[in-house]
Amino acid sequence: MSSSAFACLVKIYSFFPLLLILYLIKISHGWLPDTSTKLINGLSKIPSISFKGNTTFPDHFTVLYQDDNTILFGGRNRIYNLSVFDFSERKDSTIYWPSSEAHHQICTLKGKTEDDCQNYIRMLFYTAPGKMLICGTNSYKPYCRIMQQKNEKVIVEKEMEGIGLCPYDPEDNSTAVYSNGHLFSATVADFSGTDPLIYRQPLRTELSDLRQLNAPNFVSSLTYGDYIYFFFRETAVEYMNCGKVIYSRVARVCKHDKGGPHQSRDRWTTFLKARLNCSMPGEYPFYFDEIQSTSEVVDGKYGGDSNVKIIYSALTTPNNAIGGSAICIFQMEDIQSVFEGPFKYQEGINSNWLPVPDNKVPTPRPGQCVQDSRVLANNNVNFIKTHPLMEKTVPSLNGRPLLIRVSLNYRFTAVTVDPQVRTISDETFDVIYVGTDDGKVLKLVNIPSSNSTKAFVISENEVFPKGTPIKQLKIAPGYGKVVVVTKKEVKLVTLNPCASIGRCSDCIELRDPHCAWDSLKGVCVSVDAVTSFRYLIQDVRGGNISRCRIQPTDKSIPKSEYETKLIDTNSLEEDKQSPDPLLRLDGESTDCNEVDGEKVTGCAAQSKLTLYTSEYLHIIVAVASLAGLFVGFLCGYLVSRRFHVHTQYPNPPFIEQHNHLDRLTVNQNSFLAPRTKTVNLDVLNVSTDSLPPKKDNLGSLKNLNITNEGTLQKIKKTYI
Repeated sequence: MSSSAFACLVKIYSFFPLLLILYLIKISHGWLPDTSTKLINGLSKIPSISFKGNTTFPDHFTVLYQDDNTILFGGRNRIYNLSVFDFSERKDSTIYWPSSEAHHQICTLKGKTEDDCQNYIRMLFYTAPGKMLICGTNSYKPYCRIMQQKNEKVIVEKEMEGIGLCPYDPEDNSTAVYSNGHLFSATVADFSGTDPLIYRQPLRTELSDLRQLNAPNFVSSLTYGDYIYFFFRETAVEYMNCGKVIYSRVARVCKHDKGGPHQSRDRWTTFLKARLNCSMPGEYPFYFDEIQSTSEVVDGKYGGDSNVKIIYSALTTPNNAIGGSAICIFQMEDIQSVFEGPFKYQEGINSNWLPVPDNKVPTPRPGQCVQDSRVLANNNVNFIKTHPLMEKTVPSLNGRPLLIRVSLNYRFTAVTVDPQVRTISDETFDVIYVGTDDGKVLKLVNIPSSNSTKAFVISENEVFPKGTPIKQLKIAPGYGKVVVVTKKEVKLVTLNPCASIGRCSDCIELRDPHCAWDSLKGVCVSVDAVTSFRYLIQDVRGGNISRCRIQPTDKSIPKSEYETKLIDTNSLEEDKQSPDPLLRLDGESTDCNEVDGEKVTGCAAQSKLTLYTSEYLHIIVAVASLAGLFVGFLCGYLVSRRFHVHTQYPNPPFIEQHNHLDRLTVNQNSFLAPRTKTVNLDVLNVSTDSLPPKKDNLGSLKNLNITNEGTLQKIKKTYI
């Protein structure tokens, strides 16, 4: 390689680290976590009460019902009745319902295992006072019972098949909701699990119609207004590229749907679905396409004066993609608006999916509740069968996720909300709990502003050993108490770290609506454990610790004087100039132990507290990287100049010279000079008469011999 080419390569490669850093800085804004976790608690640090049910075999626990005092779990052949306060089991109220021997044997003959051929209770609804509808897998032959509570005993009133109401497999994703005297379910209706449906007797979705349901995984369901909403993920039929992709959906049916006329009397006339858009905005949005869980509808104020009804949802990226999870918020108003928008259709099998023109939409509008759907026109019913998909997607609140976590260790699996927790300043915040597939539960708070929402992660708690997926989360009575459900075990955990916080600044910076600093007692307390907020300090929105600088720990300071010295966050600029040494916020040193000749033991540190956020850290890292790259580039440039051929270095020692005479002129004292032996050129002055005639130079050299001393000797030859 020539010197000029080498120098060019040095210059080019010196720019690569700079370009890489700039690219990483550009994309990092989309992947950086919204906040950093304040507390990370191990398995042994979390107060919890465990319930394992059947310790021999997995119970496949699921929460069936919960009220203010009781929580019911569905398990293997049983319904467990536990106190929601201390998880004490009420064994006299436990319902035992195993499969019959005949159903068990048929299940085993079909190739299922002993664990599969059990009755796992999957749903329970109170249809009337003292009357329950219970359904179980029943050895892969779903069955339901109507049971009545009489004289503290539960008796069976009626039994019926549960196909279409309850799943066959306890691990199948299914959901159900009871409303207006009917059970609305979303599950599978066959042994192999290939017939998914949304069902309310006798109505169901179309069989084997991929436009309605395409290999769905149902997540949750809820009732809202005149409609039942179902949340699920499925293979997207409108995805036109190579391969397949999973989309998150929300579907709805009318509660009063009575089916269509003629052959459509057992089919929905109001089934519609739309895509949920949870993504990072940008020129190329990054989507979290697979919904895993949703909360109940939460009613609260989020940056405005009016109440907004929202749901929280946990979504993830596909398993074969970058490990990402997100919490997105969807407004019920936005969901309803999308269902009032344009429909989506595909004219031919190779055509693009386009919005349906308004003039082709029949009247009354398909998908809306009508007084009697059985009198609808055929074109209206046929339209809803062939156009169940909406053109627009449901946007997330403020157009972006509330929280993003990128991790190779876990993904989100469950979410629940303690809604509108009131603080000492009469503000309300949602406290969200997020479960993962690695046994962790994250606690965070939603801090809304006028045009955005932001999640602050309070703690990350290892509730179960690593590798244990969390299936469900439920809020229990009390601040920070959560019911965590897995396949083999359930726990009542207390994620309230207030008592473990020892300093005022740590308590305030935690920004937990459940915690506040008691300036009178000098401890961090749970807000629900105090009766008066007079001496409590809390700042969930900003985490400002300035009020921690004064604490009435010294009895020599009267409470009245202390109360007048409590500063507000809005008056910090005035307090900087305050002559009172207790309120000085600058960096000047002041004797904390003596003020005006009197001892003060409760004085806080006088040095100004400097807080560094993640934004400052990013700037520092970027500046340091750029400075290092500049120095590296400068060094590379100087090195390239050193070895570059220039007029002032006509014969650079490192560049190979092809001139033989120049080699001989190299300074022999240099370490670069070739290691050659001394040649006595005088011996070359021989007479031509002594050499054989007509021999070339090479031949003449053959007549010479180099001795060990480096001199040439003539070789005697005898000619024959």
